[in-house]
Amino acid sequence: MAKKNTKFIFVTGGVLSGLGKGVSAASLGRLLKARGFKVFVQKFDPYYNVDPGTMSPYQHGEVFVTKDGAETDLDLGHYERFIGENFTKDSNYVQGKLLLELLEEERRGKYGGSTIQVIPHVTNKIIRKIEKAAERSNADFVITEIGGTVGDIESLPFISAISQFSRKHKNSSYFIHATYVPYLEASEEFKSKPTQNSIAQLQSMGIFPNMILLRANKEIPLDMVKKVAMKAFIEEDSCIPVPNSDNIYKVPLYFESYKMADTLLRHFEMSAKKVDLKDWKKYVDLITTPKAQEITVGMIGKYVEYEDAYKSVVEALKISGNWNKVDIKLKWIQSDDLNEENIEFRLKGIDGALILPGFGARGFNGKVVAAKYTREADIPTFGICYGMQAMTVVQARAKGIKDATSGEVAEKGTFVIDIIRGKSKDDNMGGTLRLGESETKIKKGSVVHKLYGKLSAFERHR
Repeated sequence: MAKKNTKFIFVTGGVLSGLGKGVSAASLGRLLKARGFKVFVQKFDPYYNVDPGTMSPYQHGEVFVTKDGAETDLDLGHYERFIGENFTKDSNYVQGKLLLELLEEERRGKYGGSTIQVIPHVTNKIIRKIEKAAERSNADFVITEIGGTVGDIESLPFISAISQFSRKHKNSSYFIHATYVPYLEASEEFKSKPTQNSIAQLQSMGIFPNMILLRANKEIPLDMVKKVAMKAFIEEDSCIPVPNSDNIYKVPLYFESYKMADTLLRHFEMSAKKVDLKDWKKYVDLITTPKAQEITVGMIGKYVEYEDAYKSVVEALKISGNWNKVDIKLKWIQSDDLNEENIEFRLKGIDGALILPGFGARGFNGKVVAAKYTREADIPTFGICYGMQAMTVVQARAKGIKDATSGEVAEKGTFVIDIIRGKSKDDNMGGTLRLGESETKIKKGSVVHKLYGKLSAFERHR
């Protein structure tokens, strides 16, 4: 069983996807942590992949790697950045992985010949994952985001599971439903019917939302908020209008202005320490503070038309820029067609370069060309994952290994980057990388030593 006094918050989405459930969950986590509570966050994704590790970034954006080596959804990055905690493998489960576990258990005879069904076998497994997260984290609050949209056929097992969960943990469950309220330009009015239908779908499965987040492209009038609250059988202060924000880091303070965390704590009859959001407010102020310096960073990769493919990298640059009062401009550079003839023109005007991740042969030669150019032009350059491989190849060639290359993309040559020992190109693609945090020894007197100021560093790898 879960820790006796752990409270469970479930965040669902309605009408359409991409409403910002992850940012909403992360923002609430921040507000609870600011009141002295320990928070753990997890996300269930309804698709049938085993994990996001082998998925194209065009499908779901970046793969966020946790400290303990899980390849997870990009929302985990929001959770960690907002709440300031390292989360774990318990923080992201994909339906494919749950079904794989279930079928492997069936093959081992765990279910004694029973007919394996969505209810109870799949739903029980989901329930157990939520409880296990509470046990392992010893958190005061476990926030669980359900990916997808209510009504999706893939999401049904998860909606059913959290409905069952709320009966098992009657006084410890709280439901937040994020939904979309469209605005019709022709008639100049908001329409609540899609939201009402979404809430009705939840109610038909035994879930009655305790709080509703009304997403919209602009400010929602108060009478619309009152109408939805009445239709959903909740108090007006539990129905929060959420128009678009010009910066996601302002969202926790927006929710605080609507007393989101206090409303939740009142439901559970809980008290809290005095809220401490000083550091968060300080950072939000820095976002709009005039910057003393402007620099341009060349972002060299093969998914550059889709910024979410590099979400954590982009956010890291934004955050560091704000704290250092530097306005960082990003120049996106497609690596596919970089060559010796156009490289100077394509990289013109950059103050630094970041050679980005991205597996496979496509775009790799362009990254090597870019790494060679920035090295010779003395442009500060940082390579991540496959970008680091490109820089290693260039360095090896400069040191006399003329046929230096990577074993991942070439059949012959000197592989200065090769397949992990004990693995083969014939192995499965998924889960075969060196993943998570590991120690790196740093050479004394090197550039890296000057940057870190120590002889070893612990960083996450993929």
